[in-house]
Amino acid sequence: MNEKLKKAYERVGLSENVSREEINKRFDLLLKRRRSKASDDERSAPEEDFQAFKFILDSLDEQEIQEAEEQRLAKYGKLSGFASKWERFMRLYKTHVIVSIIIVIVLAVGGNALYNNWQHKKYLASLPPVDAEIMFLGNFGVQDPDGKTDDLEKAVIAQYPDWKRVEASIVYLPQTGPGSDTFDMNYMQKAVVELAANQPDVLILDEATLEWIGGQDGFGNLEAVVADGAIAKDDSRLKWGKNEESGQEELYGVDITDSPFVSALPLNHNSKNIIIGVLGEDENKDKLISFIEKIAGKSAAQK
Repeated sequence: MNEKLKKAYERVGLSENVSREEINKRFDLLLKRRRSKASDDERSAPEEDFQAFKFILDSLDEQEIQEAEEQRLAKYGKLSGFASKWERFMRLYKTHVIVSIIIVIVLAVGGNALYNNWQHKKYLASLPPVDAEIMFLGNFGVQDPDGKTDDLEKAVIAQYPDWKRVEASIVYLPQTGPGSDTFDMNYMQKAVVELAANQPDVLILDEATLEWIGGQDGFGNLEAVVADGAIAKDDSRLKWGKNEESGQEELYGVDITDSPFVSALPLNHNSKNIIIGVLGEDENKDKLISFIEKIAGKSAAQK
C-alpha cells in the first residue's frame, strides 16, 4: 500500500483492512454532516476528510478492476502479460491500425488497378488504329455466351480486309411484341444515351429502329455509293429521304439484309430488314462509303 493511501486511512480514522461496507457507511455519515452545516466555513471544514474518503474509494475501484482484469487474463497463462499489453495497444491505437490496414488495402488494390490499366494501354498501343466504330442498334444480340464482341469484330474484318481493326458494340432495343413498332421506354432511353455518348461511325439497325430514329435525320449522305453505277439509283434496297436543311433527296441508308456480310456475322436477330448507314459528315466519310459500297455491291451482284 502506498504512503498516500495509508495517510488517507489515518485521516478518516479507519484501519487499512476495514471492509468496503464500513467505508461507505462512514463516507455517507460524512456527507450528512457536511450538508447539515449552516455556514460555508462549517461546510468546508471536513474537505480534507472528504478528499481522503474519495481517494480511498477510487483506490478500491482500481483494485477491483485490476483483480477482475487479472482473472480475465489468467486464461492466457504465461502469455497474460503480452495479452494485456496487446489489448492496451489496440485500445490506444485501434483506429490508427484499422485506418493503416485500409490504406494498405487501397494502395494494393489501386496499384494493381493502375498496373492493369497500364498493361491494357500498352496492349492497345500495340494494336493498329481503329478504322471504324460500328454500332448494332435494334433487336440484335451476339452469339458469344459472355456477351463479348471480339468474334463479331473479327468477322467484320474477315469480310472487309481493307480494315485491320474495328470496335463493335451492341445496343439491344427489342420491340414490345411480334410485329410491333413500339419499344420499351427503358431500352429507348439507354439507346439514346449510347448514341449520344459513343457516336459510332457506322450504324447498323433494323427497320423498326430506323423508323423510330426518324429516317434521314442525322445520317450522312451515301449518294457516292451509286455514283459509279455499281448500284442502280432506283435499287429498292436504297433508303432515300429529304434533307430538311437543303430540301434535297439524299441517300441515307442501304438494306443489307441479304448480303454475305450479314450472313457471316455471329449475330442473333429476327429482323426482316437490316439497314446500314453512317452518322454525320466526318473525315472518315470516304473510307466508310467504300466499306458500304463493297458489302452492298456484293448483295447486288448476288441478285
